[in-house]
Order: sequence, then structure tokens, then C-alpha cells
Amino acid sequence: MIETKNLTKIYNPGKPNEVVAIKDANVKIEDGSIVVLRGPSGCGKTTLLSMLGLILTPTYGSIIIDGEDVTKYSDYWKTTFRRYNIGFIFQHINLLPQYSALENALIPHLCRDVDVFKEYKQRALEWFEKFKVLDRAHHLVEQLSGGEQQRVALVRALITDPKYILADEPTVFVDEETSQIIREVFLELRDQGKCIVVATHDPRLAEIADKTYIFGRGVIVKEVRGASL
Repeated sequence: MIETKNLTKIYNPGKPNEVVAIKDANVKIEDGSIVVLRGPSGCGKTTLLSMLGLILTPTYGSIIIDGEDVTKYSDYWKTTFRRYNIGFIFQHINLLPQYSALENALIPHLCRDVDVFKEYKQRALEWFEKFKVLDRAHHLVEQLSGGEQQRVALVRALITDPKYILADEPTVFVDEETSQIIREVFLELRDQGKCIVVATHDPRLAEIADKTYIFGRGVIVKEVRGASL
């Protein structure tokens, strides 16, 4: 479970260009649940995801993972924890065009032990098959459609079997077939006990939420059990 207490992120604090991106956010993401973040662009959803994923350091407040306050832990600890426990699905897919789909999925794991790397390669191929892009595994990124690229990004995020999946607008650039696959995979992962947090404007994706937080200008204005459509 992930829980936050008064989580706040202020850019350029005390300066004329100060921006309060998130203020006093209190969220709880239980094991085996899908939590959806909704609200207009620029309301702080991506900033919250980045703090939950230990990429951004909050200005103040706490992030508690499985009962442990990890907010002040070292960057090395956070990096190691992310590597094994958190899967990110970015809004901007961030694939490297000079590499194949399979190579993109595996690049974050090139530093691993050879045997572990072989295991991850096998997992990647299994995910490629599940996402119906196994025949595209050795194609360069530029040879893939937008939906196929997003499926590759999903493989990259899920290859370590992370407990926490953080997704930022995962269906924004994809077709209906890919969107449906993503929804089905998220439901399967929830049933496996994963914690899934999704920032989205997509009402079809929001329908599968166990809990929804609605944002407005950096603050949570409403918490709803289930979807809020």
C-alpha cells in the first residue's frame, strides 16, 4: 500500500515565479486496487505520480510505502527500490528510435546479471505476445504505430513484475484495440494484488477505478469510491 500525508511540491519556493504544483495531498492506494487521478491538464496529476514513484522529492509531507516512511531515504535507496518495485508508463512514451521494440524493453536491464537478463528477455517476449505485438519485437520504433509503441512501453514497465504500476495518460495516443488491451491488463494486475495508479482523461479507463481522486489547481477537491464519470 502507498499512502501520502500532506504531500506538497512547490517549485521555486519563495521566488516570484513560485508554483505550488501539489498542496497537502492525502491519498491511499491499497494493494489490489486501481486508483484513478482525474482533473484538467496542469492540475498536478503528473507531479503526484512522480512523487509517488520517488522520482520527485516533495517539498514537505510524507510518502509511506507498506507502512514505512521513505520520504527522507537516500537517492540510492530510492533508485534501487524503483528498479525492482515500480513500473512507470509515461505519457510521452520515451522509446529510443535507433533500437528495436525488444531492445527498448530491455535497455533498463542491461546492467543486470546475465542469467537475470535472460529471464527478463523471456518475460518481455511473453508480454509482447500478450499485447499482440510479438511479430513486431524486432522492428525499429519508427516502424511501429503509436498504439504499438505504447504497448512496448507497457512491456518495459511490467518486465520486472513490479508491485506498483504508475501510468500517466496510458491511452492518450492509442487506438481502441490497444486501449481495451490496457484496461484488461490493468484489471488482471489488480487481481494479482498490484497497486495501480492512473492519471487519465479517458472515461473508458476511468470506469475501472476502485477509487478516484479529482484534482483542481494542485489540490484534491474530491475523493470518490469507484469511478467518477
